[in-house]
Amino acid sequence: MDINLTFYTIAMSILKLFLLMAVGYFLRFRDLINDKFVDELSLALVRVIFPALIIARTISNFSFTEYPSWWVLPVAAIIFSIGGMILGGLVNKFFIGFKSSREFMCSCGFHNCGYLPMTLVIFSFTGLLAEKMLIYVFLFSLGFNILMWSLVPLFLSGKLKSDFEMRVLFNPAVVATLFALAWVALFGKNSMPDVVMEPMKQLGDASFPLAMLTIGAYLYSYKAHDLKDKVPLIACNVLKLVVFPAIIFLLMLFVPLEKDYKFFLFLQSLMPTAVSLVFIGTYTASDNKFFSSSVFYTHLISILTIPLGLYLFNLVFAGKP
Repeated sequence: MDINLTFYTIAMSILKLFLLMAVGYFLRFRDLINDKFVDELSLALVRVIFPALIIARTISNFSFTEYPSWWVLPVAAIIFSIGGMILGGLVNKFFIGFKSSREFMCSCGFHNCGYLPMTLVIFSFTGLLAEKMLIYVFLFSLGFNILMWSLVPLFLSGKLKSDFEMRVLFNPAVVATLFALAWVALFGKNSMPDVVMEPMKQLGDASFPLAMLTIGAYLYSYKAHDLKDKVPLIACNVLKLVVFPAIIFLLMLFVPLEKDYKFFLFLQSLMPTAVSLVFIGTYTASDNKFFSSSVFYTHLISILTIPLGLYLFNLVFAGKP
């Protein structure tokens, strides 16, 4: 497996995301769209567009026989998220007068496991390797989505213990993934009729630009560039982009996995804070100022940390199976 993600490739990939965000930022700045429109668009992304992407990509490319260790990825996503939150919780104890502890823990625990890795894969790989990595993204996202869209809203609102029910685990993204896996198990890879699959692919492909436009509008609404809680924000960046990837890198030295799995998991550990937190923060009355700032600055700094991390990975794992 050849890994050719250079600093230029990664910087350009993230720059393209920022340019799409800038369009949303400009539209909101000029009041061509309002907060209500952005909130409704974010709901459409969560409930319809992203699930369509999951179904289309998974049924087109996934096979249980081709990915016998597929279960490793959703389990790893859950471990990543909970581990990051625990790390954030330990550091949060040292902050005095900081009132956004839950937001800090979520920003440390949940990362951009979908949009940015998919963008890096699309811009950097081709052919079967690209499709393989995209399937990895969707499988990893299964575990991520179980926590992100079900348990995180309850955690942020302080109702995780009192209001938890099993049905909250079955959010649109999780249902879409389970449906796609069941379809493949019953009918096989690439078996959905074109009359259904083609429109679903077109709808799913719209998720990339629409998600970035939406987050750009949110970044304007919450003035993400304006530093408010400087020390917690700096700590979040260090934990998310340096400490956590270092822990995962050390684990990859000893875990008996194939190199492509190790690369993918380490790539995920390098990702900045999840943009989805801003969407969730909107309807949970959370501190979206902190969420938007953590999203903005972790993405900005990751232009440097991602290529440095991958350079180290290549240096250590080059030539290994």
